[in-house]
Amino acid sequence: MEKRGLERINETLDAEVVTNSTKYPGIIMNMSEQGVHMVTATTKDIVDIALEKMLKLKCSLPSGDDVDLECEVKWFNTKNSPYGVSFSIGMQIVQPPSQYLEFIRTLQ
Repeated sequence: MEKRGLERINETLDAEVVTNSTKYPGIIMNMSEQGVHMVTATTKDIVDIALEKMLKLKCSLPSGDDVDLECEVKWFNTKNSPYGVSFSIGMQIVQPPSQYLEFIRTLQ
């Protein structure tokens, strides 16, 4: 496994992974300028998530602004329960927008 280039910041944000027409709400658990770790809410099924897949990640900053991030899946794990399945996903952000980078710098 390759080592991260940037230290992660343990801060949570509401977020949603969007892939084709499927949306997975969840919470970003930690982040850096170039990557995020997100845990999703429980859902009935996981569709269209795979390593190296490009996804859109929508997150709400504390300022109230919404930011869309284009991400590549680097890893993911699923967790089954009697209520469905949730997953934990690590993503690399492709060309992070300036608004997101400014937010990260306020946390460092």
